[in-house]
Amino acid sequence: MAMLACEHVGGRAVDALDLGCAVEMVHTASLVLDDLPCMDDATLRRGAPTIHTSHGEDAAILAAIALLNQAYATIVHAEAIRPATKLDVLRSLTAAVGFDGLSQGQIRDLRDAPGCRNEASLRRLNHQKTSALFISALESGGAVGGGTVEQNRSLVIFGEAVGFAFQLRDDLMDVFVSSRDTGKDERQDADKLTFLDLWGEARLRATIVESLARARDAVGPDCALSRYVDSFFAERRP
Repeated sequence: MAMLACEHVGGRAVDALDLGCAVEMVHTASLVLDDLPCMDDATLRRGAPTIHTSHGEDAAILAAIALLNQAYATIVHAEAIRPATKLDVLRSLTAAVGFDGLSQGQIRDLRDAPGCRNEASLRRLNHQKTSALFISALESGGAVGGGTVEQNRSLVIFGEAVGFAFQLRDDLMDVFVSSRDTGKDERQDADKLTFLDLWGEARLRATIVESLARARDAVGPDCALSRYVDSFFAERRP
């Protein structure tokens, strides 16, 4: 998506390849940490044993730290990204990981009392845990491609909408799709209030459709970004 965003604003997709790799390193590091016994205590990820179950908690923690470090190093050393743009990309990515992004979202997901969960708090939680990294990948891809302020603003709207739809889809899959098809443990959110509990299946599915429509409106329905997301959701419909 970082590469498609770069191309969307008129840049060369390949110029954002290192950025895309860096985002995926951050994403993978977050999954390794998310799976730890002190967090979700998961045993299966991407169809294989989680890192801590196969290699130990020490290796999992160190691997996650190494991935985060390598993500930032990859951006620093990316020859196709202009120096000033590297700073913007690093600001965006570190914000997505830090106290306003993945880290804050994860601790809230683990520790928020059930009574604290309502529509507003769940939207904020989903933004921090999911949309923040989508937005960072997209707005950073736009920056690498030399996008205008207006173009990059549309990419942020696109990322917010797609990230929300993605998390809602994940709530559905946790309940209705087996681990054989998802590649991860079933019913991981059984003890947490989700939008599926709050809204019910029909409204949740309708909101996914509405969110994807809002994403298409932001960047145009016929662009590569919209086609990619539509294909992704169509192929993985719970």
